[in-house]
Amino acid sequence: MSDGLLDNTDAFGSGKRLKVAIAGGDLRAAAMLRLLAEVDNIKIAAMAEPRAGAAGVLAAREMGIFTSDDVADLSRVDGLDVIIDLTDDPALRARLVAFRPAAVEIVGARGADLIRDLLMAKKRGEEQEKLLSELKVAYEKIRGHEQKLQVGTRALEQANQELESRLSEIFFTHEFFKALTSFTSVDDVASLVVDGANGILGAEISAVYLLDAACWTFKLAAAQGRPREYFSDDVSVDATLLGRAYREGSMQEVDAHAVPGSADWTAQPGDLASHAAVSLRSGEHLLGILVIGSATARALTGPELERLQVIGNQSSLALQNALLHEQLERLSVTDRLTDLYNHGYFQQRLEKEIGRASRFGHKLSLVMIDIDDFKAFNDTYGHPRGDRVLRSVSSAITSTLRDIDFAARYGGEEFVVVLPETDLAGATAVAERIRAEVSRITYQALGVAADVRMTVSVGVGTYPTQADSGAALIVVTDQAMYAAKRSGKNRVTVAAGS
Repeated sequence: MSDGLLDNTDAFGSGKRLKVAIAGGDLRAAAMLRLLAEVDNIKIAAMAEPRAGAAGVLAAREMGIFTSDDVADLSRVDGLDVIIDLTDDPALRARLVAFRPAAVEIVGARGADLIRDLLMAKKRGEEQEKLLSELKVAYEKIRGHEQKLQVGTRALEQANQELESRLSEIFFTHEFFKALTSFTSVDDVASLVVDGANGILGAEISAVYLLDAACWTFKLAAAQGRPREYFSDDVSVDATLLGRAYREGSMQEVDAHAVPGSADWTAQPGDLASHAAVSLRSGEHLLGILVIGSATARALTGPELERLQVIGNQSSLALQNALLHEQLERLSVTDRLTDLYNHGYFQQRLEKEIGRASRFGHKLSLVMIDIDDFKAFNDTYGHPRGDRVLRSVSSAITSTLRDIDFAARYGGEEFVVVLPETDLAGATAVAERIRAEVSRITYQALGVAADVRMTVSVGVGTYPTQADSGAALIVVTDQAMYAAKRSGKNRVTVAAGS
């Protein structure tokens, strides 16, 4: 089944009560159970898990929820809308699919992660309402204090200054949080966070670093107070004040040099006297770090540290929403099997690149790739192994490309590569590298004969040399690819007219 959880999320804000069952009973299932139980218009109907002592089963029983050791039993739950599959077991998932009523959607691991993040975002959103309520109370107290101060001009002036300052802070904080909820771009949110740190806390230097989990480093997302080159682009998670804030949640060092290397999140650590940082988290997941600093020694007061934490909490919510938005946008243009762009995105992007090439007088090349004898491979070894071939070929393609190039799955076993600012000779060289790289891959790990290899037939065309539009370029390049197949396969053929 698909992971299209968004088909059902409208129930979160409507009068309908969504009836949900969970397959799997590990710690993730227990956590999901508790999150769903807090949503009024979701009813948890059942949980299925073979292990009677699993954490999710124990939690379900405490909550009075029906449990079973057979996922097939979920098919007998009346009025069920959704089954969240957290089993990680292909056999159990197959049984779940086999017994699933037609009207019931199965949401897999990716969909379950999105549901959890959406529920966490809902929970965290309540913090903003609480803060605004507290600020309103503070405002009323200050107003009352002003009315009582009739003892002298100096005291009254001081009270007015405090009132103006506090009201200014309240207004800025309110506008800051309101703006956070309106931004969907990660770059925009990160830029707004450093604006908020400067405006609410009076920070001289501020930066947001986001976690790159693939290489376990913090990467600079936005900064203020110094030129961009002042900040280190990449900071190890284990290093500097950022690493300590990751482990502790928040951290302040009035003397930035008390711990050697702590100020190395800047390229000029000698310029920094004091700094503080707070982690940006969504539940247990670390998103990044907000760090502020100053060239003169500064100790944040207790209220200032609290405001830094509040900024971190609200920024985390906005960042998580922006990251989810980016993820959903990426999924909408990505082929899920190969992680390449899909056919629709390719068509749109090709037209844009053709327009750019036309405006600046550049050449643009297209490479079309078809896996030779793929149907025969599928018939012999099965579609799951065929899927692995598709993924390995897509990896071979992307490994040869530059940052400005992009690849897409055109359909079935066909792929396309768009090479901006590339003439026919350059594109032919890229195509040959792809062909050679694919031919070197063996599929011994698939459990078949060690000498099983796959090849590709490749066509190359260039705009405007052989075609005067994107559609015409696709036609001539496709013809070149089929010419490569007819002439023996495992070769590169250039479109006619070169």
